[in-house]
Amino acid sequence: MKYCPNCGAKLSDNANFCPFCGAKLEDYEVYEKPKIEISADMICRHCGKGKLMLVDAESDIPLYMCPHCGWYYGDFLGTGRAIYYDSMHLKIGRIIKAEIRMRGHLRVSIKNTPDKEDEGLTELAKYLHNDLREYDIGSIRDALVYLLEEGVIESYTEKIDDEFLWFGVRFLDSY
Repeated sequence: MKYCPNCGAKLSDNANFCPFCGAKLEDYEVYEKPKIEISADMICRHCGKGKLMLVDAESDIPLYMCPHCGWYYGDFLGTGRAIYYDSMHLKIGRIIKAEIRMRGHLRVSIKNTPDKEDEGLTELAKYLHNDLREYDIGSIRDALVYLLEEGVIESYTEKIDDEFLWFGVRFLDSY
């Protein structure tokens, strides 16, 4: 029995690529024993099909990955909050983190309307789209909503004048 050196999944002896993560085995040294532990009882909440595999046990909150859908479960960018996330959430989180470190905030100007939360998330998604061209604005907005719902980030508004507001997001655990 072979094990994928990229994700740790069990492979047939004649496999040329991993059916779980897609790694081409010719690009890796293939192991005869698992590289990472497979959790027998943790099923992915995102897809409901994959058993979560332990990827990193070194941190206070271990990192798991679902070999079926590719989502992760663990500490999101060192915030101390364990959530399910994919690569798009991670990219958005890294951009938010970088903007806050460089500028002290991540915010956009919006009109002061009753729909300021909705408009703010859409404008923020448009702003992030400049760095995330591989995703559409609606998907970026949905990812922002997910991170808000998971309690990783929070939104805020600050008055500019009677007509406009700053709409921004920040991590609940400050950096």
